[in-house]
Amino acid sequence: MRYKAKLIIIAVLMCLVSCGATRGEPVNSVDTSQMQKMYTTAYCLHGITANGGITRPHIAACNTHLGDIAMIYSINGDFLYMAEITDTGSTEGLQSGRVIDVWFDTYEECEEWMKLTDGKCYVQWISGKG
Repeated sequence: MRYKAKLIIIAVLMCLVSCGATRGEPVNSVDTSQMQKMYTTAYCLHGITANGGITRPHIAACNTHLGDIAMIYSINGDFLYMAEITDTGSTEGLQSGRVIDVWFDTYEECEEWMKLTDGKCYVQWISGKG
């Protein structure tokens, strides 16, 4: 990962810790009007991604031209997840920028993600065009 992206991730994580998001406390909803509405999916295959990267927490597949880091929010505007876009995936929906596919460690986490999001989310791009 590039140095700038690492700094962004550290800064965002520090912000989340200070507002209580990592302790399971409620986070205030944000204005989603400037965010990109997308469909979301989840996968838990371990090993190598479609583009040859190694699967690990906080990575996602999406059109890489949209951005490098995705802050993912629920349709209600609640922060859900932060992911580094490391892969373009292998389906047209991912490459077109309509879908973001988030990696999780277990099938149960994938099911929980899909129940939580109902397959829809807002994405705020931290770096890139988005």
